[in-house]
Amino acid sequence: MADIVTSIVDLLKADAGLVALCEGRVFGGELPPGQAADMPRSAIVVQPSGGVPFHPAGLVKAEAQRLDLVAYGATVFEAMELRATASRLLVLTVRRAMSGVLIHWLQSAGGYLIGRDRDGQWPYAFQSFQTLYSTEELA
Repeated sequence: MADIVTSIVDLLKADAGLVALCEGRVFGGELPPGQAADMPRSAIVVQPSGGVPFHPAGLVKAEAQRLDLVAYGATVFEAMELRATASRLLVLTVRRAMSGVLIHWLQSAGGYLIGRDRDGQWPYAFQSFQTLYSTEELA
């Protein structure tokens, strides 16, 4: 089955402007433990999320998935800027192949919020997205 989280991480890492903002720190699932010692700094984490997704017709070999994007920064403003840049990249993605996955589309699943990580008190900006992608891996 296609790995949409890895595909979204690779999609974000493929953009030079975003990579410059976060020095390539884009991760899937969670922030790697080795990163914590240098926080707060710019980084993005893409995670699968729950909720009720749009579901395509039963015969279509596609899957819908909600994803959460957490953008960290040294300041809340830096985190918001990183989130906004990543958000623009995601919502402009239509029928793009990335890392063996055909992404049909990505859409915002609501607004964003800002805050501080409860463990490390690192500034962050958070936004959820919905995606529709092919479940058949591309060769």
